[in-house]
Amino acid sequence: MSRVFVDFGRNRVYALPEDGQEVVVFNDFLEMFEKLRPTIVVADSYPRKLQPTITRLDGATFLRLRDLKNSPRSGGTMALSRRMRMM
Repeated sequence: MSRVFVDFGRNRVYALPEDGQEVVVFNDFLEMFEKLRPTIVVADSYPRKLQPTITRLDGATFLRLRDLKNSPRSGGTMALSRRMRMM
C-alpha cells in the first residue's frame, strides 16, 4: 500500500509520498498519479475541476483531511499540537 499526501496550488500538484523525504512537484494530477501509483491519496481539499477525473481512476482511495479546528472531538489545534509534542 502506498500513500501520498497532495496539495494543489499555482497550477501544480505537490506530492509527498509516504516513504519520501522530499515533496515532488508535478504539472498535473494525472502525471502524479501515473508516476507514483498511490493506493491512497490524501488532501485537504480537491479542486472541483478535478473531481470528474478522480471518479474515473481505478485502484485508489481518495481521502480528505478534516478541519481539526472545528472538530469537537479533537479539542482544536491546541490539543493536536500537545499530542504532537508528546510523541
